[in-house]
Amino acid sequence: MDKHKSLLSLFQIIDSFFPSGAFAYSWGLETYVSEGSIKERSGLKRFLEAYLSGTIKRCDALLVKLSHEAAEKGDIDTIFRLDRLIHSMKLAREPREGSIQIGRQLLNVMMGLHKSNLLEHLAEGISNGKALGHHPVVFGIVCSVIENSKDEAVTAYLYQTVAGIVSAGLRLIPLGHMDGQRVIEEIKLLIIKIVDDVSLLNEDDISAFAPGIEIRAMRHEHLYTRLFKA
Repeated sequence: MDKHKSLLSLFQIIDSFFPSGAFAYSWGLETYVSEGSIKERSGLKRFLEAYLSGTIKRCDALLVKLSHEAAEKGDIDTIFRLDRLIHSMKLAREPREGSIQIGRQLLNVMMGLHKSNLLEHLAEGISNGKALGHHPVVFGIVCSVIENSKDEAVTAYLYQTVAGIVSAGLRLIPLGHMDGQRVIEEIKLLIIKIVDDVSLLNEDDISAFAPGIEIRAMRHEHLYTRLFKA
């Protein structure tokens, strides 16, 4: 695939216009705002720093990389195993279900756009119960199919995560669009650091520790009013 087309395909799957359903999730942010813990831009930035460092770096982002590597080898059994592994690490119900919903939607759309035996094998594995289709796993595979590098895949996944949470923050706190752009600008160095760190990690390094965010994600389903699914 031409490098420019690969890059455009990557832009396509992380664009807010892409029909993955990711816009419907705040990943615990809504509970913090509802409790009054986050009221301004600085609070949104702190949430993002904690979320990326504690929940995403050694879990979702690393699974993107590992799934990409497995896809490059055509190793569908490893892909199934990684998918089940991340499922076991998603403790809160809503984020766990959200990861599956977004991942399967990404898979379905991309199967309609790209002919790939690997995507078809994954879809078959989901239908027969060998896999669930979590978003980081599907994302890593898709990026391999559209010929993006591992680092590009991880960077794009992190940016999409940040942009989605910032978008939720603009609606919840609320903030102006310039505030949102400032947060994204301020978080770029952390994204770059995480990409560099993940490049040195392997499967033995998979972990996640963000108890405050996990608890808020669990509390979210009991909020009196909600704008988001998680």
